[in-house]
Parts: sequence; C-alpha cells; structure tokens
Amino acid sequence: MTSFFLVLKILMDLLKKIAAEKRKAVADIAIDHEGKKFIRRGDLFKKEQEAYLAKHELLKQAQNDAKTDSEFDTQLSKTNTELPRSEVIKKLRARAAPILLFGESEKDALLRLRKLEIEQPELKEGWQNEFQSALNKVEEEFIEEVVKGKHNDTGKHDVAMPEAADSTWEQIHARAHLLGEDENPDRDCDIINEFLVYLLGRWGRELNARDEATKRSPQGKLEAGTHKQTMESIRPLLKTLQKHICALDVRTHLMHIAKLIIVERNYIQANNAYMELAIGNSPWPVGVTRSGIHQRPGSAKAYVSNIAHVLNEETQRKYIHALKRLMTKCQEFFPSDPSKCVEYVRKKED
Repeated sequence: MTSFFLVLKILMDLLKKIAAEKRKAVADIAIDHEGKKFIRRGDLFKKEQEAYLAKHELLKQAQNDAKTDSEFDTQLSKTNTELPRSEVIKKLRARAAPILLFGESEKDALLRLRKLEIEQPELKEGWQNEFQSALNKVEEEFIEEVVKGKHNDTGKHDVAMPEAADSTWEQIHARAHLLGEDENPDRDCDIINEFLVYLLGRWGRELNARDEATKRSPQGKLEAGTHKQTMESIRPLLKTLQKHICALDVRTHLMHIAKLIIVERNYIQANNAYMELAIGNSPWPVGVTRSGIHQRPGSAKAYVSNIAHVLNEETQRKYIHALKRLMTKCQEFFPSDPSKCVEYVRKKED
C-alpha cells in the first residue's frame, strides 16, 4: 500500500506541473490579448504552432551547420592529401598542436592541419631563435648567388648599415659629458642614439672591409648573422630614442651605461649598470614594491633601479641583449686598462 500511495503522489505532482505549464502558456497568450480572461482555442493552437516552427527552425539550422561541416571536410580532403607525414608533424608542432590525437589516423591529422591553416592563417610561432633566423637569411643570400652564377660582385655580401649622419668618436666623447645635465631628455636621447648608431656603423664597416673569401667562410657568415640580428633587435630602441619617447627608467640606465663607457672607459662598472637594467637589483623585482598606501617623494627614483626590464616583454628582451653585444664591441674598439675590462683578452698583433 505504501508504494501505491507513493506512485499516486508522483502522478499527482506530475499532473500539477503540467497544469501549471498550461496556465502559464494561457497567461502569456492572455497578456498578448490585452489582459483578457478568456482565450480562443485557435489562438492557443497558433501559439503552439509558432513554438513548433521555432523549434523546427533551430533543428534545420543545426542540420545546415552539419552539412556545412561535411562540405568543409570534403574540401579539405581534396586539398593536398599527399603531404608527407614528416611535414604534417612539423607544421602541427609549429602551431603548438598535438601531432596525433587518440584514435586519430594520419589522414585525420592531415585534415585537422588543413582546417587549422584555413581557420588560422596567421601563424604565431611565439619565441623564436632570432640568431638562427639571421644566419638563415645570410645563408640564403649565398645560395642565391651560387644558383644565379654571380661570384664577382664587389660588396655583394656587405652587412646593412644604420641610416644616420657619421659622427666621430671625439664628437660623441665631447657630448657625453652633457648626459643627465640640465634635465634635457631630448638631448640625452640624441646622444645615446648617436653613440649606439656609431657602434653599429663602425662594426658594419669593419665587417664590410673583409675580403670575399673571409665573408664566404663559416666564421664570416657567423659574424654577418650576428650583426644582422643585432641591427634588427635594437631597431625598436633606436626609434624610441629618435622620437624622444624613450621611457624614463630605460633612459636613466642607458645614460649611466653610456657615461661609464664613453667618459670613464670603465667597462666593469658599465656591465654592472647593464645588469641593473636587465634584471634589476631589488630582492623581489616582480613582487611588492611598497607596503603602505602612500608613496614617498623619493620612492619613484628608487624604483627605477629595481625594475627587471628583461622580464617586461619580448621586444625589450631583444634590444637589451643587443645592447650587451654593442658594449662588447665597444671594448674591442676602445680598450681600457685590464682592471676596467670585462673578460679582457689581449689581441695578437699582426
């Protein structure tokens, strides 16, 4: 008897729920009829028909989407189905996609690759080996020369030079004493830009002065690729300096580094200043900067030396690395006392 009453209660609850839904539907129709307390059976049928058609349209749309996906898969099947498996794996890895899903055949993996290429044509590879890319560009120039059969073009493999007026080291040395004085940020940017462009130009002229045999050698290609990568990496910094929009914290570090190198020829202290620019000198460079809610007047200047710029973004990481190469080349061009040099190596005299 207990189970009988339980089943009866469930049926009564179900009937009450159906009745409540019917009342709600009738109430909605009554609202549409300006609040009338009665409705016609034809109106109720029309309402149910509209609900049915709406549901049918959704079903039809879903069927159309499935048909479109099927046609899309058919189109993918007709496109380059003969791509080698090794190439499929290489392209999937370049897009950070799994090379084979569970239960997936090699043909399905190829279709998934084609779908990714159509939906996401722009491939974002993220962190790349910029030095290897620069070497590949240099190698492509030599391969193109061999294919075309041109071997006697003078200056064919010269490295690119920065576009700027030539300045002598004496002029740069004279202006370096003005760095940080009179609170003139535009002049500071011009001096730093002139210093970096001079180093790039002198390095480039030194590479271009080599004979063709040296340029074709593996070591010659390596040096050309290093210069090419440095040029590409430091270009964003040069643009900010030329437009006088270099950030205060970065400009402060660059002024300190340039003054130590140009005026004092102290490459050890300049290297320490470079490390402050790259990784900062704060115990927690990416943590809490202050514990209170009010900032002290001098805390902004103190915070400048604690910023780890190499952690900020990829562009800064690149030109900070390029800056270190220019500092090394400057030590080769203008050597100082061994006690002021970093990894001092005396060049053998010819």
